[in-house]
Amino acid sequence: MAVPPLVRQGYAGRGRAASGSEGAMNGEVKRVGVVLFDDTDLLDSVGPVRVFHSAACQLQRIGAASEPLYAIDLLSRFGGIVKSSIGFGLETKPLRELDVGDYDTLLVSGGGVDDANCDPEVVAWLRRNHDKVRRLGSTCTGAFVLAAAGLLDGRRAATHWAYCDLLQASFPEIDVDRDSIFVEDRGLWTSAGVTSGMDMALAMIEEDHGRDLALLVARMMVIFLKRPGGQSQFSTPLKSQSVEGPMAPLLHWIAENPAADLRTAILSERAHMSLRNFYRSFEEATGTSPAEWVEEVRMQVAKRLLEHTVYHIDQIALKAGFMTYERMRRAFARRMGVSPAAYRARFTRPSRSADLALLAGAIGTSEPILPTMQ
Repeated sequence: MAVPPLVRQGYAGRGRAASGSEGAMNGEVKRVGVVLFDDTDLLDSVGPVRVFHSAACQLQRIGAASEPLYAIDLLSRFGGIVKSSIGFGLETKPLRELDVGDYDTLLVSGGGVDDANCDPEVVAWLRRNHDKVRRLGSTCTGAFVLAAAGLLDGRRAATHWAYCDLLQASFPEIDVDRDSIFVEDRGLWTSAGVTSGMDMALAMIEEDHGRDLALLVARMMVIFLKRPGGQSQFSTPLKSQSVEGPMAPLLHWIAENPAADLRTAILSERAHMSLRNFYRSFEEATGTSPAEWVEEVRMQVAKRLLEHTVYHIDQIALKAGFMTYERMRRAFARRMGVSPAAYRARFTRPSRSADLALLAGAIGTSEPILPTMQ
């Protein structure tokens, strides 16, 4: 079985074009190092390791290599046993004893990075050694460590959806991508976290050895080579945002009446404002346009109905205010990269009691859903 050169089809890559030719099939062993911290998340660290290990095994199995072409080391500041967030210990090598130039790829794992983020030794080590490896990346909150070293300045970067706001606020020089499963920007990789580190590792396999091998590894591990949609589909339902002033009553009314006529002209009349003044006041209060706010409210209603009820999708489109399935489908595709049907298949939790509770909660609730616009 021949492994063809790479045809790159990454999620969010830009900058450097990947050729997949450097050392891909010439028998060169690529050493991968994963930097861990106490309380590391196992999937953030072991997930990508498992992908690289599987690729090495498959290269041997198909006769493309006589020995594993990926060698993986777990690393930490002091070496020894690093305890994971669930209590399992992982044996690591100390950073101070490494010849970083021996490594092709270096990943900073997520979980347990609070201390590392403030540890000048770890940050300085990364700053000092980052250009000695061909490929540098992070999983989940490992992005904070790279950011503390100044390595993400002026770049797009991903982290777990729950930490996007914190990463952006802490490091405003970074362009935080809130939806991508992973991002590659000019040779520096960051992933959204947990299982998305495996997606990123698969893309690295594809960069090194081509799509055929990456697809084979994905099939053997029973995971997507390219999963549908971004990480926004996994975030928790958006809840009330504190909005004070004259817009607050209107925003609650919008949330309570998603199926009403919510065109901007109608809303400006309800607010007793001229259209021009309404646009300005609305954006000052919410940080977004009336149309974007309304669509996000309707998205939250539709998502809850898809998750918890057995309503037909056309009914959900009506109840959420989209009026037609096609309009709802376009909104889902634009905002989450998946169709309503695919979202329901992934997240549905139908039950009789949930139907009743959701119907009360999504339509006419005393605590309406107000979106947090980013």
